[in-house]
Amino acid sequence: MLDIKRILVPVNETKEAFSALSMADNLARIYNAEVALLLVTYFNEKTDSSFGGASWLSTPFTGSVSRYSHSILDSARMQLSADLQISTHHLSGQPKLKILEFAREYHADLIIMGCRQLSFFGTILNGSVSRYVLEKSICPVLIVK
Repeated sequence: MLDIKRILVPVNETKEAFSALSMADNLARIYNAEVALLLVTYFNEKTDSSFGGASWLSTPFTGSVSRYSHSILDSARMQLSADLQISTHHLSGQPKLKILEFAREYHADLIIMGCRQLSFFGTILNGSVSRYVLEKSICPVLIVK
């Protein structure tokens, strides 16, 4: 049987990511494990607009990354049981690479993540973060649909 003490849950604003939280909550309670919530965005708080003006990029990319990241992480935290040990983390960069990097540094025993079920062409165009993490991870990965 696995000894699961640290569970990593990459989150974003998709329903699939929030489905993974339910599984993480159940397993964290069974194994008395801590949960790390990780949001990876391409930009970070340093790219936030200092003048508050409109940008041609959507909110998750620039202008209010800090507000966006806090909103996503707070919503994710609210989906988990209050008695769990939970930490939140926000990194910037390419999601598939940052998830694996964080999992190694955090010494994750398990990664639980959602899968968007992209079409064949969608996978070709966008790539699949969950597939990449599943193939490259050094710890077990549980994909939730």
